[in-house]
Amino acid sequence: MEQTKSDIINTAADLFKKYGLRSVSIDDVCKELRISKKTFYNYFKQKEQLIEEVLCYFHEENKKKNKMPCLEMGEGRNIINFLVDYDKTFKTLLEQNKKYFSLYYDLEKYYPLILRRRLESTRQDREDMIKSVILKGLEEKIFREDIDVDLMVEYVAMQFQTILNLPDKKNSDLFQRFRFFKDLLIRILANEKGMDYYLKNYYENK
Repeated sequence: MEQTKSDIINTAADLFKKYGLRSVSIDDVCKELRISKKTFYNYFKQKEQLIEEVLCYFHEENKKKNKMPCLEMGEGRNIINFLVDYDKTFKTLLEQNKKYFSLYYDLEKYYPLILRRRLESTRQDREDMIKSVILKGLEEKIFREDIDVDLMVEYVAMQFQTILNLPDKKNSDLFQRFRFFKDLLIRILANEKGMDYYLKNYYENK
């Protein structure tokens, strides 16, 4: 039975990506899978429930692909190395988000409550990620010990969202904004040892 539910979610995910949330009906999903609507309703009460579970599926897949292994730095590396090297992962996230742009448009217009829950989940994941980065830097003794971790998590999450939403008056793209924000973040969090390491390894030869 779980396989059938998984098949419905995967099939709906493919259809939603191709045609958008609004255009795909329950009948379309059932026809694609060659199942009855009765079978569909054994797993989902309505289309909104299916949409929510598909979005959860997208979310979990992205988390797996872009996991931040903060406790697995490797020899001779630290959280500053990881933050600098996170550019590639952020670029990947930007490309993935482009694929889902039409879905978020449909969510905003037709399913605002689902969008609100998704944004809250994303916010919580972002704060968890920021907190893990700060704690790792403290553990490595390259971040300031006087940091109020919870307040800093809230501040960084808010500023990150602000950076993403800045008016694009100088044709800067999201990746440029991310790198700018990341540089500010390191300078805010790093202690003298951390800043010395950052400047020596990433600015000395520029």
